[in-house]
Amino acid sequence: MRKKRLGIRFQLTSAIVIMTLAGIGLIGLLSVKIVERSALFWKASQAGDMVRIVRASFRIEDEGKAAALTAAVLREAGISAFRLTGPDGRIAVTEGALPVDRGALFAADDGIEAYVYGGGWFKGAGESLRIFAPMEWQGKGQGTLELLLDLHDISSELSGARRFLFFYALLDSAIIIGVGILFLSRSVVSPLKRLEEAATRIAGGKLYERARVDIDNELGSLASSFNSMAERLEEEIRSLERVNLDLVTAQDELLRSSTLAAVGRLAAGIAHEIGNPLGALRGYVDLLGRGGLEPAEKTEIIEGASKEVARIDTIVREFLGVARPTKAALSPVDVNSLLNETLSELSLREDFKAVEVKLGMREAPLEVMADEGKLRQVFVNLLINAAHSMEGQDVKSIEISTGIEKRPFTPLVRRRKDDPPLPGEAAERDYVCVSFLDSGDGIAEEHAKRIFDPFFTTKEAGRGTGLGLFVSQSIIKAYGGEITFRTSAEGSVFTVALPAGRQQ
Repeated sequence: MRKKRLGIRFQLTSAIVIMTLAGIGLIGLLSVKIVERSALFWKASQAGDMVRIVRASFRIEDEGKAAALTAAVLREAGISAFRLTGPDGRIAVTEGALPVDRGALFAADDGIEAYVYGGGWFKGAGESLRIFAPMEWQGKGQGTLELLLDLHDISSELSGARRFLFFYALLDSAIIIGVGILFLSRSVVSPLKRLEEAATRIAGGKLYERARVDIDNELGSLASSFNSMAERLEEEIRSLERVNLDLVTAQDELLRSSTLAAVGRLAAGIAHEIGNPLGALRGYVDLLGRGGLEPAEKTEIIEGASKEVARIDTIVREFLGVARPTKAALSPVDVNSLLNETLSELSLREDFKAVEVKLGMREAPLEVMADEGKLRQVFVNLLINAAHSMEGQDVKSIEISTGIEKRPFTPLVRRRKDDPPLPGEAAERDYVCVSFLDSGDGIAEEHAKRIFDPFFTTKEAGRGTGLGLFVSQSIIKAYGGEITFRTSAEGSVFTVALPAGRQQ
């Protein structure tokens, strides 16, 4: 499944939005916390002033009046819960309920400690503020004054401040994001888009296309470099087209020359092969023209002439088979079965009866796409050649083996040999390989170079036309395979390789 591509516009916009919201959000959160702490300090400062007023009231000698005055002052100040404790731990005056725990320490100054209940980074300033202050008890020691201040009034005020900061941050973010997107769109995305479109048009064959350069920055330099590259590419392509045209012309001339040379070689081969039987026919005709022959001699001459005519007919037919091959539909052929059938047929021939055949075939069927008759012809040619190469030897053996091999497969044209395979093209594929190893004397080095040439043969006159291996190689190459061979003094091995499977 193809991965969905995210455009650069989306990526840059997402980055701007994320960074802006993160930055503005962090600034807004810090601003709210600063305002909350300022409000708490102000509240704690008020509580400190109240403690100093209460301390001043304790200058009255009558403890009862001092405690009553303290309670009146605190009630007047709106303190809903407080407690005044003497040096001996006795509660002088109390009102409201005070929490058991002290809460979190917020500030401490001049012996006065402030503790906060509730609150946090995302929970507001808190619910209440508790004050602990030491009190001089008219020379008797030190008591304690505890106050509990409600923070709901601060929370209400801070709620309004948070709303203001939120809308301000939202507006600020929208402005920054909008300006950033507009700037990036004009300065980055649009130039890159134009560059991409120019590259696409050039790839489509419009080599004259160029990218517009209207900005003086890195992207402008990139567009200029791209245009320079496109100009050089156009020059190279034009040059390659001229060279290719010259190559095509040279190839046509070379093809004509090679065709004429091939025709010349074939003509020379045909003339040589047909010349011998024609010379014999001329001799037979001369003998018949002189007359005075016995009936038995005439019969012998006519039989000899018929053989020479049959020889000429064989040469012409084999040549026509190469020059105008018949097109046959390809079908799946099991190589192992075809080899067994071919060996059964050859076992009846006189020149093959003394040959010992050793089989090393793969058990599984080996299918190739071919014309069964032509592939049989290839096997017959190779087996007969192997048998003839062992004439005069006491031991005649042919080892036949079949199997699958991985071989390079490059059906498409390459500019360079080291180019990687194109999409959908395998670097290797399976080939069915059939090897024929004989126990002959091998092939001479000067003969090995010409073994697949037409009309080349080392057999005596009348035993071969020199077209067998040439025809066999042509047939196998037409099926996408090849025939290779190795030779030594101990014998030769010919290997037929064809693409495996039913794919043509």
